[in-house]
Amino acid sequence: MLNTTQTNSLFDSALAYLRAHEGVVDHMYLDVVGLVTIGIGCQLSAPDSGVAIGLLLRATGEPATSAQIIQDWSSVKSRQPGLLARLYEPFTATYLPAAAIDAEASRRLEVFVSSLRRRFPMFYVIPRPAQIGLLDMAYSLGAAGLFAKYPKFCAAVDRQDWQSAADECKRAHVSWTRNAALAALFVEAKG
Repeated sequence: MLNTTQTNSLFDSALAYLRAHEGVVDHMYLDVVGLVTIGIGCQLSAPDSGVAIGLLLRATGEPATSAQIIQDWSSVKSRQPGLLARLYEPFTATYLPAAAIDAEASRRLEVFVSSLRRRFPMFYVIPRPAQIGLLDMAYSLGAAGLFAKYPKFCAAVDRQDWQSAADECKRAHVSWTRNAALAALFVEAKG
């Protein structure tokens, strides 16, 4: 079990990795498969799902109302998916400040760590690059998606066979550079 300092260090490392590879967008946009997203890859699955995360009005900096958030979600959802994130900004009146982006990403990381620890009890003792790689997989696929759709990868992690994990971690709908960076984490975990 990690102490608080080690846990914070893991979260800081994972957050820095995700910022670099997932990107950071302060307004709603559509990802490549048409999901309304904000922040560091935070999916907003329903029109009102952005209400609790601290969206502000771009024009005033005041907290956005539920109606304004739902309007932005609907406006973005009606657009063509997979464009550059900045092209959706003109269709939004709200934004998520940097502190709220990090808070939401950290909250999601906590949930994923819990799921990963249940599936991989040795999570806290495997090499740090493998921990970050597992968090990236869970972050982009969801924990259930990771466990259900990547059985060979999960079996490699169970064996702590980091080369096989690197070979099995390629995801669809993720850039080749992000997939390459992920594979490099598992190769690095080999030591």
